[in-house]
Amino acid sequence: MKKLLVIDTFNFFHRAYYAIPPSLTGPDGEPINAIYGVASMLINIFGLIQPDYAVAALESKEEIERKKQFVDYKAQREPMDEELKSQILLLFKLLGGFGICQVMVSGYEADDVVGTLVERYSGDLGIVVASNDKDLWQLVRSGVMVMSPKNKGKDADWVGSSEVRARFGFGPDLVVDYKALVGDSSDNIPGVKGVGKVTATKLLLKYGSLDGIYEHADEVSGSMGRKLVEGKELAYLSRDLARIVTDLPLGVDLEGCGFAGLG
Repeated sequence: MKKLLVIDTFNFFHRAYYAIPPSLTGPDGEPINAIYGVASMLINIFGLIQPDYAVAALESKEEIERKKQFVDYKAQREPMDEELKSQILLLFKLLGGFGICQVMVSGYEADDVVGTLVERYSGDLGIVVASNDKDLWQLVRSGVMVMSPKNKGKDADWVGSSEVRARFGFGPDLVVDYKALVGDSSDNIPGVKGVGKVTATKLLLKYGSLDGIYEHADEVSGSMGRKLVEGKELAYLSRDLARIVTDLPLGVDLEGCGFAGLG
């Protein structure tokens, strides 16, 4: 089976930038730490999986739909460091130099581009998603793995269904419902106030889904039952925010994203 590599692009950029000090500069004195780090990770990945196709998923330049739905979504995120911003143009040129297609959909995040590619091509291609973002674990299934390349050496951390179960106690299909309950501070997703990780896991394992929990909310006694009832609206909003979109019009022909290799 042929393999598709999908790169969570800005996740890559930030990882490389923070892994290597900005004191690494070029002849002109400008920082090149992100450029060096991204190039190293890409070479690592290509050596590990030798993909037949390669796509870099990008964030929309326009306001994203989740922000329209919930104005505080990712509101706490700090602006990009100037030292990283100064390298962005060269980083995109680097992707182009490696022959990696770049795909963006107006109003949507890179995760949604990744999700649409997974939904469209899983079963026909083996898919590797390159990112250390656990949000993408909801996409894991047979033939789809998430890998996080190491900054040094030809190695990576791999996440399949068994790794998701080992981490959470349930499979990828419940990752979104879990975040609906506990929220996600990194994305400013609220979740249900007072519901922690242990309780959320117990409820999901007992009732099977967020819908199942609320169908049986009257069976949950005491203060937790009240918290669930009071937080129902936020729970479903949080699920919508956490769920990756998988049906975007990508406007890309995958045959035009063939990867020729490093030779």
